[in-house]
Amino acid sequence: MPFANKLRIPLLAFFITAMLTSQAQNESFEMTQIGPNNLLTTPWDLNYGPDDYLWITERSIGVILRIDPETGERDELIQIPEMSSSASQDGLLGMALDKDFEAGSHYVYCSYTYLMQIRLNPFSNPITERRQRIVRYTYEENEGDGVLSDQVILLDSLPSSNDHNSGRLVFGPDDKLYYSIGDQGGNQNRNYCNPILSQSLPTQEEIDAEDWTNYPGKILRLNLDGSIPDDNPVLEGVQSHIYSYGHRNPQGLVFGNNGLLYSDEHGPNTDDEVNMIESGTNYGWPNVVGFQDDQAYDYCDWSTATNCAGENYSNGSCPESATLVEESSFIADNYKEPLFSMFAVTDDYNYDNPACGNSWICRPNVAPSSIGIYESDAIPSFNRSLLVTSLKRGRVYLLKLDEQGTSVVGDTAQLFYTQNRYRDIAIHPDGKTFFLITDQGGRTADAAGLNATGNLQNPGAILKFTLEKSTTLNDQVNEKRFRVWPNPTSSSIHFELRHEIGRTFSADLINTSGQIVHSYKGLSAGIHERSVSDFPAGMYTLRLYDRDGSWQKRVVIF
Repeated sequence: MPFANKLRIPLLAFFITAMLTSQAQNESFEMTQIGPNNLLTTPWDLNYGPDDYLWITERSIGVILRIDPETGERDELIQIPEMSSSASQDGLLGMALDKDFEAGSHYVYCSYTYLMQIRLNPFSNPITERRQRIVRYTYEENEGDGVLSDQVILLDSLPSSNDHNSGRLVFGPDDKLYYSIGDQGGNQNRNYCNPILSQSLPTQEEIDAEDWTNYPGKILRLNLDGSIPDDNPVLEGVQSHIYSYGHRNPQGLVFGNNGLLYSDEHGPNTDDEVNMIESGTNYGWPNVVGFQDDQAYDYCDWSTATNCAGENYSNGSCPESATLVEESSFIADNYKEPLFSMFAVTDDYNYDNPACGNSWICRPNVAPSSIGIYESDAIPSFNRSLLVTSLKRGRVYLLKLDEQGTSVVGDTAQLFYTQNRYRDIAIHPDGKTFFLITDQGGRTADAAGLNATGNLQNPGAILKFTLEKSTTLNDQVNEKRFRVWPNPTSSSIHFELRHEIGRTFSADLINTSGQIVHSYKGLSAGIHERSVSDFPAGMYTLRLYDRDGSWQKRVVIF
């Protein structure tokens, strides 16, 4: 889906049309913030706990927090002393609360980076390398003060990098742990000469020696003691922790009530993927991005260049001596295409669009940082939907699933726009409240969608979006008193107030966060015209009110 001309700003029941077809909803949400800005340092993982608290990992400082969602009061449960972070994607990452946490198990699982000294041979000096481990802690509480202690290492010396560690950890309905490991950022930026191992599978000798070198670009499945489950897939004759492979940077993992596992992962410039993860399945990276359509992507393997270290890396170029192949050349019997691509473009797409100042913001990827699933009847139009958070676009994408949960159907909606980088999402059990954590720094799109900005509105914060009472169009509008035209419109809007002479009114344009985007004051009876050409495309609510009440009407701007 190519870009449209406009991107949305946060509007009540207003869903952006840029990069996709908008889907109108009748729901509106009130946004509040839990605590101040910079309440969080570098949040990574967010869970709504069975104790009705928010559980959060702080990536760069190795702290696990338990936060009261009403007051924002912080309870620091542990600071992991051996945790190390010196890059933007290492440190304390995923966290999962035991399935039986409420019943009394009180186990918390997490993954963190640490430094390990190794010798390449008996005579060499030791060198320091990053490693990742998955551990279990025991939670105890005393008069509201919680503590995590008694660390048990489940899986040690996993690969770790300065980039693309992924690190999402979830519990499965089968009482197994599922963990995503990214491709370690190979073949790009500072790691451009490092080969991508997403298609590499371990040998039996490596597994016997607990050598996990070939685990990058995989989703792992492990027993609660860290061992390899007996029913894990056998891949090229070897059974390991590997559940699926061919992944780039899968930062989102979530199970549906149907037992299906969903993931999202970052694409290189285009085609962020939403996948349904199945045992033993290959998802194609780095040979395929998004759908296998030979569009907008060819695999250039920089590591095969004759003198890779002597080459000047640039995104989108390929050394003459490096291997370059099209997507269609990849053949695998267990290859599976994504459920959805965010967003597919053709070979002639202009990544250097001057409207964006030749910025990365014009690349049609959204940087999906996590994924949730909505399965409540509280908002019927949301039921059976995946919720994909975006770092780059400051919004949540709602992808409707079919009844079986095996395909994405209908149009894509966009929710909760703010000028922030959304890191993770959690849903209150009542289905009416959504919690989002934001990065403290980094760049995202501004409201126009054509400019990158580091000016974040709510850095290091917890945002809470609560469903307001839904009303139907017939309930909202009394045509005898309030009329709006043309609708849809692209330039100006007219509205007529059919009231007695002498009374004055006000009108507000309101966003999805419950914020007033624009106000019109001192309106009298009669016809009024106002320009809307500066507003992004989407659905708005125009609310008219006086001392006796209010009326409102949906307005579409294209």
